[in-house]
Amino acid sequence: MAAERETTDGAALNDVDRGEWTMRDADARRYVRGAVDATASLVESTFGPDGMEKLVETEDAQNRRELVRVDDAGRLLDAVERGNGFAHPVAALFVDGVDGMRSGLRDGTTAAVLLAGALLDEGFELVERGLAPSSVVVGYGIARARAGEALDDLARPVDADDREALADVAATTMTTTLDPAVRRRLADRIAETVARLADGRDDGWIDTDDARVLAQPGAETGLCDGLVLSRPADAGATGLGVTEPIEDATVAVVDDEIDFEETASVLDGGDGVRLSSPDAARRYRSELDERIESTAEELVDRGVDVVVCMEALDESIVRPFQAAGLAVVDKATYPKEDVYRLARATGGTAVSDLRDLTDDRLGRADRVARRRVGDAVWTVFEGCPGPVHTLVAGGATAGESERRREAVEDALETAAVAAMDGQVLPGAGAPSMAVAAAVRDGAAEVSGREQLAVEAFADAVERLPATLARNAGHDPVTSLTELRAAHADGRSAAGVDPETGDPVDAWEAGVIEPRRVFSQAVETAAAVTERLLTIDAVLYPNVQLPGYTPRPERN
Repeated sequence: MAAERETTDGAALNDVDRGEWTMRDADARRYVRGAVDATASLVESTFGPDGMEKLVETEDAQNRRELVRVDDAGRLLDAVERGNGFAHPVAALFVDGVDGMRSGLRDGTTAAVLLAGALLDEGFELVERGLAPSSVVVGYGIARARAGEALDDLARPVDADDREALADVAATTMTTTLDPAVRRRLADRIAETVARLADGRDDGWIDTDDARVLAQPGAETGLCDGLVLSRPADAGATGLGVTEPIEDATVAVVDDEIDFEETASVLDGGDGVRLSSPDAARRYRSELDERIESTAEELVDRGVDVVVCMEALDESIVRPFQAAGLAVVDKATYPKEDVYRLARATGGTAVSDLRDLTDDRLGRADRVARRRVGDAVWTVFEGCPGPVHTLVAGGATAGESERRREAVEDALETAAVAAMDGQVLPGAGAPSMAVAAAVRDGAAEVSGREQLAVEAFADAVERLPATLARNAGHDPVTSLTELRAAHADGRSAAGVDPETGDPVDAWEAGVIEPRRVFSQAVETAAAVTERLLTIDAVLYPNVQLPGYTPRPERN
């Protein structure tokens, strides 16, 4: 006899066949809708300049438990996935669908999640009223095409030399946990960094990997045309580093340990060095010391001033190198990729063996100096010929510095996207209102039942500025009504003023975002909606629901 059971989200199921669970039609839609609503509500309060922060218990890269504060949907979802993950399979699918926004653009994740939730909500309402899911998908597709045309009309051109516009993009991206004055200083440095990265490139590509973002309590915000290597003071490096500033420095970069030892063996035969007596051991040690000293002298003769090594060096190597006049910076592992970034900055090449260090693989820097900043030791390589730059952000505490670093990294990516694409949009919800107005204007031209889906698309897009107003403490209905009137009067850049809730010209307010961020949010939300709206059954073969807690794979 079929046994009726209750799922974790309240939907009644029939155990039709032992070991197989099935939800169909209305039950399946409720199951999907419940997961989507829960996920959207998780990030809704973080949306906009007055969004709230979340405190998430998760795991770090070493699988150690940690408690993090986040005010960005992308980082919030990442934190959840690093912890226990999304146990609900539909929630996992939903989050996976917006992963491209998180990993690619570093902005727009919240908008994509909220818009997807709104489109699914409106779509399910239409399905409950009798509209086929396929008709909803078709109607949404028509609306998306109209949305693209509206954004074409709304967008303005921008390039890498327009530092004011790029600074506005960076400031719009950065989180509200930053003081406005600090945010503006960082935004100006970000715009300068993007302009420098684009300088001299004919292909229009801006490689943000060439920009190192370094945040340290007590540091002064600035931009270095080179690389700053940073390590904790207690990192255990053997070399003294750069004790005195070095002008016009020649730099050697090694990405492996430096080892002069030869394989030793006490056995007869074999290819190893035979140390059959104390005299042989002393002779081998003496020859080894001579080999280290001669290598150090050879490096000095070739003009090398600084040796940077990823691994910690043995004291027996460091002493002769320093005695010969070389500055040794070893254990450069914070992070490891910085040794390769340093090689690119100085115009050199990282080698694994000093015997491979030819003259054309040596790097140059106008000045190399060491600084002590808080509990960190910096080795600053300035005036480098390569296209690498270091953007420094300070902070009163370690937590504040970390939030600045995350904000700057995200803003750097979005500013680079704006410069590469050459198009920006006004922010503050203005694109949503412009798209909604254009879609509604074109809805009358759509015949058949799909017209309902086109109008529902406009309603869903308008939820974004309504959420902005609500999170800023204003009545969303009043703000939305006033925005509709403003756009009807031709004020296409009108968005929500977070201070008053009234319409404001986003261009004049300096609230600007890359065209691709909003466009991709619309496309991502529509793709996720199409994927989930057409589900009419949920199957769990041979799985007991209460114990079904999948975890995402991660490196």
